[in-house]
Amino acid sequence: MKEKICSLSYTYKDRDTIRRTVYSSLKHEIPQLTPPMEFKLIQMWLHGKSDGSRRAYLTDVQHFLDFCKKRLDEISLADIQDWDTFLEQKYAPASRKRKLAAVKSLFSFAHQNKFLADNPGTALSTPKTKDTITEKILTEQEWSSLLNAEPNRQHQLMFQLLYESRARVSEFCNLKWKDIREKADGSALVTLFGKGSKTRKVTITPHLWQALKETKKDDTKGNDPIFLNLRHQAYSTVQVWRIVKKAGERVGIYGVSPHWIRHTGATHQLLNGSPIHLQQQELGHSGLDITSRYLHILPGEYGARYCKVQLPSNKTVESASISKS
Repeated sequence: MKEKICSLSYTYKDRDTIRRTVYSSLKHEIPQLTPPMEFKLIQMWLHGKSDGSRRAYLTDVQHFLDFCKKRLDEISLADIQDWDTFLEQKYAPASRKRKLAAVKSLFSFAHQNKFLADNPGTALSTPKTKDTITEKILTEQEWSSLLNAEPNRQHQLMFQLLYESRARVSEFCNLKWKDIREKADGSALVTLFGKGSKTRKVTITPHLWQALKETKKDDTKGNDPIFLNLRHQAYSTVQVWRIVKKAGERVGIYGVSPHWIRHTGATHQLLNGSPIHLQQQELGHSGLDITSRYLHILPGEYGARYCKVQLPSNKTVESASISKS
């Protein structure tokens, strides 16, 4: 495509063309894709996805089309494989997998909705990547060190709320005072709205809730953000990421992100006896298979608690050997 997807526009005449395309598709006649039709197809494919997903997918598809320099209906399996080879050389495995998955999803959507006669992405499998979740979990000692080394009290509260709520950073940045309700036992119920436009509720400890209430001003309204930056605005996801990264570096742990804290909070709760089905609900996972990944994080600390039969002492073995002789 010569024109960028983001800046592409179409006229009423183009809309008539799109309507004729949909009508023709019902009769199994699939015409050539024009740039406005291609743009409309991508809009339809992105519909209903979160803002973050839309931006990421649009970037990936734009990159793919710029690489191929062809219309979608001209692209073959060989073109996708060439792009995959390029990705393998230039990108990390996880990024390569995400980009391929986005393009395969677009082709599948276009084929199912009769914009394309064939789906060239079907024959290409997305690569398997190393599960790096074990590298993104802090031990309880590491978490305590990070939290106590933070000199800014508001940042401490932010970290602990991320940890206890296990919120995604976008969910965290959107939190307002009206999203927290005190419970009878002194703890608080936090309502999170995030990925997949889903709402879920999690509980934070009385100690954290009391500390948060102490920061609340008398004129604070329910729609006000819980945390304000120096400009008296809600923190952006980038700002939170930078603060967390710096806090990790302060104690010699590099690459820490808000998502690390989400992983860490979930793992620590499981290690301390939280039921896995409860974690699934509160993390917003679609299935237990995703949540069960946390059970393999620290097998030495988790599984050994349930080993009842112990190794005999060396003296017992020596006594048995002597009696046989």
